[in-house]
Amino acid sequence: MENGDDKEATAPSTAVQHWTVGLTCVAIVATGYLVAGLLHEREPELTTAPITPTTSEPPPEPAEYSYVTPPVTFPAQIPGCDVVEPPQPGQGFSMVTLEEPGYDNPSYPWFSGPKAVSMTQALRAALPAGVEIAFAPVDRSLVFQPILDDPTEDKRFGGWTDARATLLRGDRSGSLSVNVRESTMPIPPCVAGDLDERRRLPDGTIVDTHDTWSETNGIRALWHSATAYLPDGSVAHAYATDDAADGSGQTGTVPLTIDDLVALVTVPGIRVTAPVPPGTPNPPESCDIWAESSPAIDQPQARRWDAVLAQIPLDGLTLDPPLGALLPASSGGACQAVRVTTPGRQSRLSVAITTGQPLPQELSSDDGATSRRLPDGTVVETRESRSTVMEPSPSTQTTRTVTVTRPSGTRIQVTSGDGPAEPLPFELLEAIASIPGLEVSR
Repeated sequence: MENGDDKEATAPSTAVQHWTVGLTCVAIVATGYLVAGLLHEREPELTTAPITPTTSEPPPEPAEYSYVTPPVTFPAQIPGCDVVEPPQPGQGFSMVTLEEPGYDNPSYPWFSGPKAVSMTQALRAALPAGVEIAFAPVDRSLVFQPILDDPTEDKRFGGWTDARATLLRGDRSGSLSVNVRESTMPIPPCVAGDLDERRRLPDGTIVDTHDTWSETNGIRALWHSATAYLPDGSVAHAYATDDAADGSGQTGTVPLTIDDLVALVTVPGIRVTAPVPPGTPNPPESCDIWAESSPAIDQPQARRWDAVLAQIPLDGLTLDPPLGALLPASSGGACQAVRVTTPGRQSRLSVAITTGQPLPQELSSDDGATSRRLPDGTVVETRESRSTVMEPSPSTQTTRTVTVTRPSGTRIQVTSGDGPAEPLPFELLEAIASIPGLEVSR
C-alpha cells in the first residue's frame, strides 16, 4: 500500500500541471518580397443614398487562443537515463532570409545538391512497406531542401536540411518531417517531458523517443518523434503527426510508429559523412504557376501528361532531369522545371499546365509580346523579357515564354531562361506547348 509520503513524491507540482509550451514561429521569406493587400470600402459621403443610423450588437470578442501539452510529472524516471532534469520553459526564435537559398552553401561544405539526393534516396528506401508519399510539390515530397544560414553566432537554430511529406498507409495518413544537421555540441541531458526513452545502440548512437500530443484551441494532434545523436556528429530528428492528407484536420492515428522513426533517423545514408555515389544527380527544381487558380490535378492525370512530355523530340538537347515528372503546384495545376545542360545552351526550362482557364479575348502585339488565334480557337501567346542579375556578376538575362490556351480551358505555359546562354527558340517552346495529348482525359 502507498502511504501519504509516496503520493506526495510522485504527484506533479501545481506549476508543472499547468505547464504549457509557447508556439515557435519560424518566418522564412525566400524571395524577399512582401505583398500586402488592403480592402477598400466606399466612403459613406461619396454615396448618393442617405445614411440611415442603425444600431447593432457589439461584435463578439475573439476566443482566447490556447496551446496545451500534457502535464509533466517531476521527479521522474526515464528508461535509459541515469539523471532526469526538470522541465524547462520553451524557447522561440525567428529566422528571415532575403535570398532564395541554394544547395551549395559554403558555410556547410558537407552538403550539396547530389548529397541531398543521396540522402533523399536513403530516407525513402527506409520507409516501411506499404507507406506511400502523397502526390505533392517538390518541397513536400520527402526531398531534402537547401540549408538556411543561422543568424545567431553559436549556430544553435540553423544549419539543418529538412525533408517533409504527407504519408499514406492504408486508410491512415499523416505528416512526416526529417531534418539532419552537423553538431559538435554534447548530447543534451534527459529532461522530463521532452522524451519517453533514451536508447543506446551498439555503434554508439543514442536515440531519444517521444510519444505525445498537443491541443490547439481544444483540437488534439498526436506526435511521435525520434532524435538520433550519431557517432559521426550527425543529429537526425524525425517527427510524424496525424494530420489528414487533405488538410481537413486530425485523423487520430499516426501512420508511423516510434520504431519506424528510429529506423529512419539511424539509416546510414542520411548521415553527414555518408559518401555520395558517383553520378548522383542534382535535386528536382521547385516550380510554381502564376495563375489565380486552377483545379487540382490528380496523380493519374499527371502521369498521362508525363508520357506525352517524355516523347517530345528536343533536337539533341540534354535535360537534367528529362521532361515527364510533373508535380502539383501550390495554386493548382501541375508543373516541372529542368535544366538544359547542353554546352552553350545552358538554361532553365519549365512546363506548367493548368485547367479551367479562360481564353484571352484581346490579342496583343507590343515590343515584348505577340498573340494569335488558331482556326480551332486556340490562342498562342509569346513573350520575351530581359532582367539584370547582380550575382555572381552583373549581367542581363533573357526569358522567353510561350503560352497556349485551348478552348477546353487547358493552358500550357513553357518558359526558357535563367541561364548564361540564350534561351531556347520560340519555335521549340511552342512545339512543346502545342503537342497533342496535353488535355484533361477522363
